[in-house]
Amino acid sequence: MRDADAQTIVLGAGLVGAACALRLAEAGRDVLLLDAQVPGQAASFGNAGHIATEQVFPLASPQVIRASWRYLLDADSPLRIRAAYLLPILPWLARFVWAARPAGFARGIQALMALQATSLADLHDLLAHAGVAGQLHADGYLRVWETPGGARDAQAQAAQVRPFGVNSAVWDADAVRRAAPGLASGVAGGVFYPDTGHVDDPHAVCAGLVAALVRAGGRVQQARAVALQQDGGGSVLVRQENSPPLRCRELVLCTGAWSRPLVASLGYRVPLDTERGYHITMPWPAGEGAAPGARDWLDRPVASVERNVIMTPMSVGLRMTGTVEFGGLLLAPDAHRLALLRRAMRALVPASQPDTASTWMGFRPSLPDHLPVVCAAPRHPGVFFAFGHQHLGLTLCGVTARLVADLVCRRKPSLDMAPFHVDRFA
Repeated sequence: MRDADAQTIVLGAGLVGAACALRLAEAGRDVLLLDAQVPGQAASFGNAGHIATEQVFPLASPQVIRASWRYLLDADSPLRIRAAYLLPILPWLARFVWAARPAGFARGIQALMALQATSLADLHDLLAHAGVAGQLHADGYLRVWETPGGARDAQAQAAQVRPFGVNSAVWDADAVRRAAPGLASGVAGGVFYPDTGHVDDPHAVCAGLVAALVRAGGRVQQARAVALQQDGGGSVLVRQENSPPLRCRELVLCTGAWSRPLVASLGYRVPLDTERGYHITMPWPAGEGAAPGARDWLDRPVASVERNVIMTPMSVGLRMTGTVEFGGLLLAPDAHRLALLRRAMRALVPASQPDTASTWMGFRPSLPDHLPVVCAAPRHPGVFFAFGHQHLGLTLCGVTARLVADLVCRRKPSLDMAPFHVDRFA
């Protein structure tokens, strides 16, 4: 083996890992991006495409705890635990409840706000550097309702986040129809969040970041890392499946839902579990008999209060995602979750053809306090962590990459990194 196979190895070629690798290559590092799959094929592939800057409340909240007993084991609920996974998830749930107490929830809001303050600007700058700024549309997001109860819930949520700097406006049914003429007549109004956005295709964004990394002198390799080790000289060894180990001086771990065993191989214990996400993507109708103006059904993300789904118009079609399922990395996908999405798309966009949609299930990394781990490893100089972004990998990849580059290059980060430290669960 050479003295070092790369100065800096970034493990994980999703949106967060690709963004970190690009920023480090731009800073002059010799970067090797390593992943078991083709870049952008895991959670980043199935992303909803929504730049969710309005999300400043962690999922671990008193409100969710109060409501959870009603739906955790309900097959049709937006937040479900697979029965076969109930025992394994219990320790994580106990930490979730602890994080949701009022003091923990308040700290979580402040930490998320610190990340979200520059997330859209950081993302725009990142994509501009990668040459894919045209993928990003900062045109807002609409949360619609069909019932009086949905109207109350949507407006109450908007009122809750308004003191934290999240702007919104209530739209009546006519305003909603002008913005999204493809929606069903039963949609009675919505709340518009102007300071958000979406991308045309999350996978294309990730591919653009990787292409920019290569142009900046970085390299990409497909291999599965199984353990990490630091030798007496400070070099980091990446043990690979069926391949010799790789050696580097700096390592950034961005392996999402697969991060826990790699972090554990260095002696750090994190209560990382997995949210299983589902999506359907309906190709835009084309050819004879296609619905006229199908691409104009909606021109920005639209979420449904009652149905707990979000639709985003993309270059690849109309994508709908929704629901959170805890079931680990091994259980088979639940076809019922996909059926719920098809039903919701048919109800919300009557001219849609959800039976033609492709389907996907992937794994989102989930920590009980719903904050990522972004820090320098406290007992391993040259090792850095950036994982656990839950639903916000796309939204936060730009700011995360900037912070990681600051840490690796020994610059002072622009915000307090303590809420994102790996040892906060000790």
